[in-house]
Amino acid sequence: MKEIFKRTTNSIIISAILSALVGVIMIIFPNMSIKTISMIASIYIILHGIILIVLDIKASRYYIPFDGMLPGILSIILGIILLLKPNILSTLFTIAIGVWIILSSINSLKMAISLRGEDIPWVLLLLFGIIDLIIGIIVVFNPFTASISLMIFIGIMLIVHSIIDIIDMVIIKRDAKKISKAIEMHFKSL
Repeated sequence: MKEIFKRTTNSIIISAILSALVGVIMIIFPNMSIKTISMIASIYIILHGIILIVLDIKASRYYIPFDGMLPGILSIILGIILLLKPNILSTLFTIAIGVWIILSSINSLKMAISLRGEDIPWVLLLLFGIIDLIIGIIVVFNPFTASISLMIFIGIMLIVHSIIDIIDMVIIKRDAKKISKAIEMHFKSL
């Protein structure tokens, strides 16, 4: 199971790095065409959704508390909508990114809660999950009207979200053996 954790965390770290790169591009080139950014973001969101679904299927085989199916399906649907209708980007993109961050933060919170009481920095995971949830809510409920401000703001939020995901996965990867043992003990007690 430790190897499954390592592969899963590596996949999420790669996805977070890609997300951070999209955020950097949005900050450096805010004047870029909304359609171009929409296409890049659409492809990324679709690929991220596929990764989440695959990870969910793999994780469920080993009873790992990862819930990627719903966020994965929503990511794919939102990515396809953005790809087909790039002109609705200013509103839909903000909401899509916010929802994606909120759903991702819920996964972090679930993981932290399931590890409560273990010799793992679950409080740190919980704190990052809460910060990530707040970021997602800010993104959903504060869409900016100017596209440049929107791109810079979302770029910053993507980078912060990615850093939180990477830190979460490094902690989980570092403590994979303890987490595996905790999950096994939890399911043996059921």
